[in-house]
Amino acid sequence: MLDAEFSALYKKYKNPIFTYIVYLAGDKPAAEEICQDVFLKVYLNIAKFENRSSFKTWIYKIARNAYLDYVQAQKRKVAIENIELFAKELEDKGMSPEEHAVNIETKELIQKTLNKMSQKYRMLLILRDIQNLSYKEISDITETELNTVKVGVFRGRREFQKIYEEMEEL
Repeated sequence: MLDAEFSALYKKYKNPIFTYIVYLAGDKPAAEEICQDVFLKVYLNIAKFENRSSFKTWIYKIARNAYLDYVQAQKRKVAIENIELFAKELEDKGMSPEEHAVNIETKELIQKTLNKMSQKYRMLLILRDIQNLSYKEISDITETELNTVKVGVFRGRREFQKIYEEMEEL
């Protein structure tokens, strides 16, 4: 029975967690590795889940910690250059080649902008603006006070805008 329940949880959370990690790591193979680690940890520790937070915030917290562990193990800042995920999202949308090229260029610029941001703000923006999590969920995931999260998202958006505008000029 536990395997069937785990399979259901895996199907529900695999794509959002993988997408979150891809945005953080910017590297699909690394994200796949981290994602496997996340679900292994979930499988091994699901009995320890205490319902003090939602399952969603619990699994995102595991994903966040797995990513941070990965970064620490690499002992380097992760460079985000792989945009295959973005290109794949645009393939079946019936766009003209020109629209497709502009969208890819915009997404590349967004990804490069995220890459230049401080890790703290990048993580907050990905959780809030890309993953569409609530401030409360982000607070639970990052183990940060709610007001600190709100201020961090505000400052992160400001930092994003500044870097984005500088990169547009290049």
